[in-house]
Amino acid sequence: MKLPKALNEATAGATLKYHLKRALERSHSISEFSKNLELSAQKSHFSNNTLKIIEELNNGIKQASEEIKEATKTSNLVKSIREQDTRPFEVIEDKEAFFKDLNKNLKDNATPLPKGMSIEEFKQSLESVENKDRFLEHLKTRENNPEERLASLNLVEPILREPHIEIFIKDKDGAITKKEYVKAFKDENKTRLYMLITQDNDTILRTFITDTPERYVRNHVRNADIIHSFIQPNRTAKSDNALSDVVVYETNPTLKPLSSQEDLLKNTELNNQTTPKPTHLSPLEQANAEKLAKLQREQEHSEQEFLKAKEQESKRKEALKKKLEHERGNAGNIESQTKIEVGEDIPTQTQAQLPKSRVRLNEREIYDLDYAIVKAKDLKPSFTTGGTQKRTDMNEEQIKSIAENFDPKKIFGSGGFEDLPIILHDGQVIAGNHRIQGMLNFTPKSRYIYEKAIKEYYNIDLKPDELLVRVPHNRLNNTEINNLAAGSNQGRFNSESDHAIAVLSHYEAKLKELDQKLDADSIYSLKNIVAKNLNFDKATHPNVGDSNLALLMFNMPRTKTQGIELLNRWQKEFSNDIKSYEKVKKMFVDNAGSFHNLIHDMNFPNVSLNAYISDIMDRSFANLKNYQTTSESLKDLSEKFYKTSSLEMFEKSEQTTSDISEILGGAIARFARFDDPSKALFEALKSDNIKKGLKEFKIADVTKDMFNPDSKEFKDIDIYDFAHYLLMVNREPNENNPTLKRLIEAVKDMQKESEKGIKEVSKKSAEESEIKKRAFKVIEDKEAFLKDLNAIKPTPLPKEIDTDSFLNAFNGVSNKENFIKHLKSKPDAKHRLAYLHLVEPTLKEPDITLIFKEQGKEVKKEHIKAFQGDPKTIYYFLVTQDNDSKLITGLKVKPIYIKAEIDKADIIHSFIPQARTLKE
Repeated sequence: MKLPKALNEATAGATLKYHLKRALERSHSISEFSKNLELSAQKSHFSNNTLKIIEELNNGIKQASEEIKEATKTSNLVKSIREQDTRPFEVIEDKEAFFKDLNKNLKDNATPLPKGMSIEEFKQSLESVENKDRFLEHLKTRENNPEERLASLNLVEPILREPHIEIFIKDKDGAITKKEYVKAFKDENKTRLYMLITQDNDTILRTFITDTPERYVRNHVRNADIIHSFIQPNRTAKSDNALSDVVVYETNPTLKPLSSQEDLLKNTELNNQTTPKPTHLSPLEQANAEKLAKLQREQEHSEQEFLKAKEQESKRKEALKKKLEHERGNAGNIESQTKIEVGEDIPTQTQAQLPKSRVRLNEREIYDLDYAIVKAKDLKPSFTTGGTQKRTDMNEEQIKSIAENFDPKKIFGSGGFEDLPIILHDGQVIAGNHRIQGMLNFTPKSRYIYEKAIKEYYNIDLKPDELLVRVPHNRLNNTEINNLAAGSNQGRFNSESDHAIAVLSHYEAKLKELDQKLDADSIYSLKNIVAKNLNFDKATHPNVGDSNLALLMFNMPRTKTQGIELLNRWQKEFSNDIKSYEKVKKMFVDNAGSFHNLIHDMNFPNVSLNAYISDIMDRSFANLKNYQTTSESLKDLSEKFYKTSSLEMFEKSEQTTSDISEILGGAIARFARFDDPSKALFEALKSDNIKKGLKEFKIADVTKDMFNPDSKEFKDIDIYDFAHYLLMVNREPNENNPTLKRLIEAVKDMQKESEKGIKEVSKKSAEESEIKKRAFKVIEDKEAFLKDLNAIKPTPLPKEIDTDSFLNAFNGVSNKENFIKHLKSKPDAKHRLAYLHLVEPTLKEPDITLIFKEQGKEVKKEHIKAFQGDPKTIYYFLVTQDNDSKLITGLKVKPIYIKAEIDKADIIHSFIPQARTLKE
């Protein structure tokens, strides 16, 4: 700061010097000094020259203050945030190795979602970013999820501050043109990835991508020039000094040395005993101390809230599991959920001289195909729901046309899925079942035309037993096969059910993740929420119709009505009245989310329509087809079920489900006669409306009526109470309908008989299970057992337990402490102890028990049990002695080890219901 020249002249005087000194002594900041000097000037009646000097001095101080402020101000807040990140990172060289556990590592390192913020708050948090307004405009104009991007602005700064992955992109001259930051956040439901892209050394924000698909991240990593990973994978025994292998930006000179764990514990204990009051604190220090204490209290409260929410979510999932076991039956147990089994490769002659073919599902899913010659006998076209394309119908006319009147112009050179058939390496057909079946049935004339055209188009001479097909250049996983098969059928389904199964396969992975209620205030909103949740490709617009159809089919059981195949049957039945067919179908498809919500509605833990939905749809179609009015339908139902004898009604165990399904179908079918069927059914299935109706019709209430022992709470209602509600809802007030009353009485009679039947069945089941306890088969023929053994049906993994819980659970085991010591002594101790929760179920209900003898006396047993891992099956192996009273060892093993032990065993007890071969 340059002082005014006049200050050194004689006019300054002793008085001015005194006031300057006094102002300095009384001031704690530059602004205070200026203020105090100004006050002195006003009180001391300085001369004009002196006042001028003070004014110049104040102006100089102000200017200097601004310069200092400007000089210390960071040139760009984004850049400043990144420079503060001093965490260690790893420079990724082997990208494929990095991908191996990427998903798991990101989940393990995911950060809890921070509190949201408004756009104004975002602008303030990044006020020095030069393009913040343009950045916000960019997000608003995005086609994909602009609302979600703006709602997630609170994540921008945390991503910049501590990303999990930092990606550098260079130009042709080697200069870094942009950076991409990836970070995983988690809430109580799932983990999501977010990506922020910057340029010009982090001074400009380019774009922000929410809920980024993992494959998208992988593609960006593959194309990156430099990758920094801040992910800290779980340490193993050999990685205690893992940080020596990673890079550190620079040490922070302000950090204190790390205290030992013991010192930290001592300090914590001392702090807990007495918290000394701070002494001689200035007002600023006191304010900071209070602010710190407040932040600490807020953090503790936040952690408690998070733990509470986590516990509530755990209870919800447990309740949902019980509900599904109780009510849903085999709903959702559909063919598309069965993994496509790919067999051994068939012989193929790849035609490398031909350029590769290609099929495209969207901008990101593009598959290269090789031309290959195969033997016709090796091809496996399928027209059942068990194949790759999961068909339910065969177009015989199309097959006949290809076989007898083959026209090469309709196939060769068509491109995409319409060209030569596409097969898997084992001969199963991905696209072109009808084409291949027609080619297998070629007449001599068609075969001649086919071979001649192959020669003309591809310059290949085929032998009489050969066909030219296309094979994926790379091996496909289960999801890719399903997606390709569904893509090949798009727009040319032979039947309604083919369409249903195709979309089911397409959305299967997303359907399995959909485990929450979908809150919506209208049927239109609900349909779109379903579509948005199932849309796995953010680059394309959600398909509302297909996604809702897929959700409906996913929750539909396989029953005697053949589940989704009933769509084919009723479409044919309504061939002369297709509008009525579409009316019923649309009502059910639009309300796929309503049926889904009812499953996940814990207000009614004993109610779900999904176990009955196949029959309900069947009855709804029949109702509209066979009756002119709802009254006629109700009259027939009433006459059929009212006063039906208990013995006749419940003679067969399946009859109760069939009868209540028929009544539910009749109750729901009447909604199809409303002006807006979808909306009417949606309103009837809303949770709040169900409660309102249950209370209004005196079926149940929030609490029991203390004067009525038969009264129910909402949580106690069953499917019969729900049928009662559906029969009554949306009727005219005070409607006097004797037919309806008789039908409701019939439902109540069914309910009583059902409750009586459940008690008898439960008693009988308990008696039978006691008799059948530990039933097993003694294996005599080891060779046959090994050869024909099938993949044991794995048991869901139980809840993990710690060592103390394990010791408490095994009171009857004499050497449990030694067992733990033995596991700890092993090189893979960490992994062995991690599977302690598998010991008890393996001991209680093994899939296989092997008994070993010496000199005719039993020396040990080996119990083997399969558990459902993620993604592979886990086989747990437990060795015991002295009739299972001593635990010797326990570990996870591979099937090949189990086979070797089976070969050595003296006696084999198999508890496997079916003989199936262990997967390698």
